Amino acid sequence: MNETSLMPQIAIQTTYSKVFLSLGELVVAEQPTHVWTVLGSCVSVVLHNPRKKISALCHAQLSEDSVFGGKSGNAMSEQYSLRAIKNDFRYVRCSINYMLEQMLVLGVHKNEIQASIYGGANMIELFTHKIGDKNFKAACNVLEENGIKIIKNDVGGNKSRTIRHFSDTGVTLVRSL
Repeated sequence: MNETSLMPQIAIQTTYSKVFLSLGELVVAEQPTHVWTVLGSCVSVVLHNPRKKISALCHAQLSEDSVFGGKSGNAMSEQYSLRAIKNDFRYVRCSINYMLEQMLVLGVHKNEIQASIYGGANMIELFTHKIGDKNFKAACNVLEENGIKIIKNDVGGNKSRTIRHFSDTGVTLVRSL
């Protein structure tokens, strides 16, 4: 028996780092990483580049529209709002823009990025603010503004979800709770 006939029987096992994302956290994974989180009305935006096997994920809690009660006519509060969310990963726009910047630094071209969005549930049906819907719409808007195609989404409803993402393959497993 020659050496090449043994090759199909050998399974190559990838060793993954493990990361749990809490509210307002994100990760840019250059090495094989198993990222997981639990989502209700929050959204997790996953950016993946198959060529470089890099993924970026966030656990964003709010859209900018809901900051400090929404947009106001007061220039002082608008200025404060912009300063407060500039580097705050609890917000959808800030998280996505940061992840995009980091992927570009790593040599990924925007047209090579695949996006998916998870979560965005409206956990309390009687709650009129529909935070989950706002988060999903904000994520879609930011991705569209940047010319990033959304290839998959699992959002809405009124149940929370867990997601498990494998950064090198781009596979995301979703389970409703």
